[in-house]
This record gives sequence, structure tokens and C-alpha cells, in this order.
Amino acid sequence: MLASGEGRLRIRNPAVTRETILAAAQTMMAERGPQQLTVSDVARRAGVNRGTAYQHFPTREELVAAVLDRLYRTTKRVRAASVPPTLSERIDSIVEYIVGHPELLRLSLFRMLAGIPNPSEDLWVDYLEQVRTFVAPPRGRTGIDAEMLAVILLGATMLWALRVQSGAASPTANRRYLRELKRLLLYGVLHPARHQGLVRAVRAHSVPPRRSRITRVVRITPAAAKRKGRS
Repeated sequence: MLASGEGRLRIRNPAVTRETILAAAQTMMAERGPQQLTVSDVARRAGVNRGTAYQHFPTREELVAAVLDRLYRTTKRVRAASVPPTLSERIDSIVEYIVGHPELLRLSLFRMLAGIPNPSEDLWVDYLEQVRTFVAPPRGRTGIDAEMLAVILLGATMLWALRVQSGAASPTANRRYLRELKRLLLYGVLHPARHQGLVRAVRAHSVPPRRSRITRVVRITPAAAKRKGRS
């Protein structure tokens, strides 16, 4: 369909319009959370007609779900496009991605706090299957609860990313977090003998223990104090 404006013709592209609305909604959700979002406000931010926005997303709930689904699938696509060759580098890459994308973290936290169901449940199922494969014997130990481990890994990394992004931890401390995360996986979940590359990575990043300063305490007796006073 063609629409005229200032003597020029503009082709209406529903796919482009939908993407424009979603991009504006994602920015607004990251700023103030999904509960404050309205389709009308998003239409104004996106520069589209309010009626057009409602044609694409009749309700706020549908808009929020579409934004989150778009965000999670974009994340998966970007992550899948460049997979590091070693396990140690893959762990680094995942953590650094979450730390470096505050919008992903904020929207995920907003969704959980607002009690909004995960619109991309299949992505969680994929992630869980990856964890199951990761810990399966003989490379992993027997008896590991893969589902709970998946929650622990994601929760810990999200909390760490939140500390970095809020300024409570410095970005350079990321190396320490990665070292301890790998150590926990290596000696609590995996068999070190089957992950020598990860063993070397942990050893390479180990911090030598600090030498304690020993203060010599000299006990002065009254007689010694008297002799010192004469000198």
C-alpha cells in the first residue's frame, strides 16, 4: 500500500513497521520495566500511528511477550554465530556476553519480577539440554541434577553481571569470577582428567597466595625497661 507525504510516496512495509515498534518497546522496557509500558506510548516513541501499533499488538501483554522473544532469539543467534573452540573460552564468552549486555539482564530481571511467563520456553529447553550434555558421564560426574545446575549457573552469572553493571564490582574482577566458576565446575561437576584444557586455564589464572606479614612481638620486662632507661 502507498501513502503520500510531502509530495513523495512511501511504501508501507508491515515487517519493518513491526520491527520498529519492537525496537522502541525494547528500549522503553529496559528504561522502566514492562509494567509501565503501553502500546500508545510505544507508538509515539516509534513514530507510527497508534492504530497501526494496535493492529500489530492488540494488547500490552502481546507486545511485551514479542519483545522478550525477539531479544532472547537474537541473543541465541548472535551466540551461535561465533562459538569459541575450547570449553574455557566458551565459558568466558557466555559470561562476558551477559556482563556486556545490560539490556538483556534488565529485561530478564523485569520479566521475572513481574511474573511474566517465559515467551521463549523452547530456548530454555535448548539450554537445559546443553547443560545435560555438558555434565553427562563419562566427562561429567554421576548424579548431577542438570536442571538445578542450569538454574544455579544462570542465576549466579546474572547476579554477578548485575554487580558489575551497578558499579558494585569492577569489570576487571570478571577474571576472578570466571576463575572460580571454572574451578567449581571442574572439581564439583566434571572429571578433571577429561578436561585438561580447563585444568590448564584454571591454573594459568590462579592468583598466588599473599604472603602474610609477620610482626615480631618483643615482650619488655620491667628490668629490661629499667636498663633501657639508663642507656
